[in-house]
Amino acid sequence: MRCVDFSLLCAVALVTGGTPEPPKAAFDSIDSVELRARIVQLASGSMEGRDTPSAGLDAAAAQIERALRDAGYQGAGKEGAFRLDYTHDALAPDAARCALEWKGDVALPPTGAPQTGARAGEADADADADEDEFRLGVDYVPYPNQSGSAEGELVFLGFGIESKKEPYDDLRGDVAERIAVILEGEPRHTRMFDGPEVTPEADLHSKLVVLEREKVAGVIVVRRGVEQDGVDKKDLAKTARPVLERLSFRATFAQFPGETPRQPLEVALPVIEVTAGTAARLCGEDIAALGAKIDANGKPLRRDYKGRRARIASASSKQTVRLENVAATLKGSDAKLSGEYVVLGAHFDHIGVDARGRIGFGADDNASGTAALLEIAAALAKKPPRRSVLVCAFSGEEDGLLGSRALCAAPPVAKDALVAMLNLDMIGRGDVDELAALGTKQTPSFEKLLERARTKATGIKKIVTGQGDELWQRSDHYSFHQIGVPTLFFFEGLPIDRNKDYHTWRDTLDLLDYEKIERTAKLGYSVLWLLGNDDERPPRPQPEERK
Repeated sequence: MRCVDFSLLCAVALVTGGTPEPPKAAFDSIDSVELRARIVQLASGSMEGRDTPSAGLDAAAAQIERALRDAGYQGAGKEGAFRLDYTHDALAPDAARCALEWKGDVALPPTGAPQTGARAGEADADADADEDEFRLGVDYVPYPNQSGSAEGELVFLGFGIESKKEPYDDLRGDVAERIAVILEGEPRHTRMFDGPEVTPEADLHSKLVVLEREKVAGVIVVRRGVEQDGVDKKDLAKTARPVLERLSFRATFAQFPGETPRQPLEVALPVIEVTAGTAARLCGEDIAALGAKIDANGKPLRRDYKGRRARIASASSKQTVRLENVAATLKGSDAKLSGEYVVLGAHFDHIGVDARGRIGFGADDNASGTAALLEIAAALAKKPPRRSVLVCAFSGEEDGLLGSRALCAAPPVAKDALVAMLNLDMIGRGDVDELAALGTKQTPSFEKLLERARTKATGIKKIVTGQGDELWQRSDHYSFHQIGVPTLFFFEGLPIDRNKDYHTWRDTLDLLDYEKIERTAKLGYSVLWLLGNDDERPPRPQPEERK
């Protein structure tokens, strides 16, 4: 392991080979308060873990695009598009075999009527729908790998839990041949179900096994909004939270470390998931309010809806789906060098939601890096370097670097024009004055670059280099390395298992060190400023065999 301990070094001048010092106003514009505001948006519960693909991921992409437009960037795609498409084979709804149809004796509320129980960040799903119409991907989605159809009278069965641990049973009484309406998760009671912890009782797969035993005809699962503990509600009120344009089909469920790998579900039931507003429309009352009542008193609550009937059908299949990166450019200030690009990248996806309804918020992984990307991009736009800047926000990183691999297979600018790439992934935890920088083994000249980039104002005293080989191929810089682009990867600290909340539902806003994120972003800005202004390009590395 090598450490560059800047607290022990004498000051190193930033002016080398004619390279100007980073402009102070731009450098100082990178601010922990603004970084936090960006992270609050990206890691809010309404984003549902930003799985690839999902409505939350799309909302994050829209936020990133808006920020880059506001900073003065141009879209890097064809005709100035900010979204760069690529495709991937994944489980998706089989639209021809999916349905939610009203079969009741009573009329539904008129189109556009106010709906109760909507989640924070949920659009009014029925605003443009016909009176009896429910739209796939907006009002409802199928549950993955559950095929079939059923028609029956609706019955609300609380959370659909038959507990062996608690004095709680939602399934008392006959429910055969009914369409069961249940809430995802478990009661949020202060004492029952381990209080704030989410127990295995919340597991939706387990609920479906029991409901099949009780001979229900089908199941409608009502999504519940979840916000993080420890988040200042005033923060959320002040922040422009995204409105999800559609309901996410959960093609996969998050698998958190230390938990038994999930076996395939073998239940012969049609199952769909709906918004709280859709459930209210079907049942004729505020289902979210019923859930809140159970939360408060810890007692099961059943509703039999006479004359209210529905037909549901669910099906999914492996399909080629369209995914998106966000990419934008800033023109360099030098006529001779503006045809070359320094690249700033970070992934904005995360791992989604598990079968208990626990959200992988991904505050550190990687809302922290994405927010820093946007702050650095805005600072560079205040006074562009000589070379142009290519900013890339990647989807699909958690699924095998899908987004960056697709972009590097067909880069928006000439491959030879890519001078170097800085990747930011998980920069919000660990010692405030330390970070790890991978890439100096492959490009030794980056050791000196890091020394030059560090200014007294960054507050970074130690940069660990020459270690972290186990992480080298696990983030998006590696895709650029494989096409011969010199890359640096900023990470919060080694080893990775120092962060016990990595890839869990505990990766939340309240555990981040926003001062560290600011310091890391300022160092990243200085690195890109130097790469964008130096006369010489760093040498190109040799691609390697992927392990």
